Amino acid sequence: MFALLVFTLVAIMGLFLAVDHFKGRPSDRQFAVAHAILAVIGSALVILDALQGDTRVFINIGLAVVIIALGLVLSIRKHKTGVAPKGILFAHAALAVVCYLILGYFVVVPN
Repeated sequence: MFALLVFTLVAIMGLFLAVDHFKGRPSDRQFAVAHAILAVIGSALVILDALQGDTRVFINIGLAVVIIALGLVLSIRKHKTGVAPKGILFAHAALAVVCYLILGYFVVVPN
């Protein structure tokens, strides 16, 4: 349940970052770093759930690896070119939404 709360905050922060990007506004670097740190914390909480026996969250762990990798690519590309590629941003966001919905389902529907 706590992981879902953390990821809710991460999702809201991600929405603000995406809106800034699509409006052509620069986003605050510390805000983006906080988004990333909270995503890693949420992922660690999901991993702890898996270690305690909830094998349903393995799909979330796999998706989180891809989502985090895409986030790193976004960050690197934005740092190098000043612009985050929209396709990668869309893939990052779409997979994050799917991961969030799956995690939400697992929280609402117990074992």
